[in-house]
Amino acid sequence: MIKVIVFSKNCRGAVLYEALKIQRFLLLVGISFFLTSCAASKLDLSLNIQPPQEISKKPVEGVLGIDEFIDLRPQATTNDAKKWLGFIPGVFWLEFISEIPDTYTGFSAYNSGPFRTSFAFAIYNHIEQLGLYKKTVFLPRDKYAVIDFRLEGILNRTHLKETGYYYGSGMYAWVTRIFGLPFVSYEILIDLTLRLRRMATNEVVWTYQVTGSRIDKFYNIYQLTGGKEGKHIISYGISKILEDQMPSVLQSMSIALER
Repeated sequence: MIKVIVFSKNCRGAVLYEALKIQRFLLLVGISFFLTSCAASKLDLSLNIQPPQEISKKPVEGVLGIDEFIDLRPQATTNDAKKWLGFIPGVFWLEFISEIPDTYTGFSAYNSGPFRTSFAFAIYNHIEQLGLYKKTVFLPRDKYAVIDFRLEGILNRTHLKETGYYYGSGMYAWVTRIFGLPFVSYEILIDLTLRLRRMATNEVVWTYQVTGSRIDKFYNIYQLTGGKEGKHIISYGISKILEDQMPSVLQSMSIALER
């Protein structure tokens, strides 16, 4: 026996309406994917600051070599999130904590390369551009360079706390992510030690503790994937912390060398 199913006009209209809804949803997802995939975030920690006025404009006589940092951070990370119900009914609040964000993050993929090199190169690039020394060398590139001073760094901590709402999947999730609701918060803390060594005597002539923290909030998926100022959101946060600290760092180093 063959059964023939006949759709009424109202039924056909309902089916067509549902099909159009699905089509619009898929189009919306496709546009979102295209826009977010085109956002090429930089992974470097480059700085954009001017030297403090207290620093002499005359370059320091001698060659400064900046070495790759020593990584003493806690080698612990997690791919599990703490979760609990937030202020929005039925929506979970997630929390990821990572001590080595250059290897793992929860909400936004981040393949920056080892921080022991990234931090060192950011500081090298900044000092070299400012022309604070007669010549500045990045030692990982030129291990046999003859230098008068060596800037060494120790990474003590790079703490990252990612918190945000989890809206699940489907239409509800895409609407909230695109049009914006409390989405993700990035809390970054860095702690590193800098020291300057005079090569002729192997004496450490200057030491400085660099610590700072920052919180950035992102309210939709475009901000989360596109980053800020052309950088990945984690690179942006760390760069801003370093930018706040570097004027004091360079001033302190300059005073130490004058003495």
